[in-house]
Amino acid sequence: MFRNRILSAIALCLSIAFAQQASAQSPVVPKYNGNNLLFPDGFRTWIFVGSNIGLAYKEELQQMALRVAKQADKPLFHNIYINPEAYAHFRDTGEFPDPTMFVMDMLASATKEPQHVVTKGSYDGAWMGNLVAVKNAARPPGPNGEKTIWAYYIFTDDPAHPTQPMASAAAQPDAACETCHKAHGLKDNVWVQFYPTLRDLKK
Repeated sequence: MFRNRILSAIALCLSIAFAQQASAQSPVVPKYNGNNLLFPDGFRTWIFVGSNIGLAYKEELQQMALRVAKQADKPLFHNIYINPEAYAHFRDTGEFPDPTMFVMDMLASATKEPQHVVTKGSYDGAWMGNLVAVKNAARPPGPNGEKTIWAYYIFTDDPAHPTQPMASAAAQPDAACETCHKAHGLKDNVWVQFYPTLRDLKK
């Protein structure tokens, strides 16, 4: 009886370990609620490709109308991540696969903190929003019926939880994002020119 219980416990532990390993190895793919993209939780564990501070596209605020941008009295940090599978494919082939996901993490430029050890410079402060770019031929249609392979999503704060992103977001019209990315992205709609991790691979 005791031996059977030990064997059952071992079997249970092994099954949990295998399930966790399989979950960890599951590919990152875009998920949707209707036509809306679900927020990609866990993106900060993806591949970090580059960052900037205060970089803005022409007429960015007018096009995006982000209320979080109005709250910032200093330029925002933009930290960019790509899902691991897409990074590996780009590293090996020079192409972004379908699907590919990029997340821009926008954070306030903070200069003070509780321990008062910062005397100069700035660091990633409070979360201020996320922009997500998705390459997916099977994407849901955009607000005007768009089915272009790249779609762009803006995640501002959830009104019910101001420090957290919305659970899902609708795709932006092509005229707001896709057209500019297609015209000026160095590779396949992507601003590779700004991301050293990808830029060096392209070389």
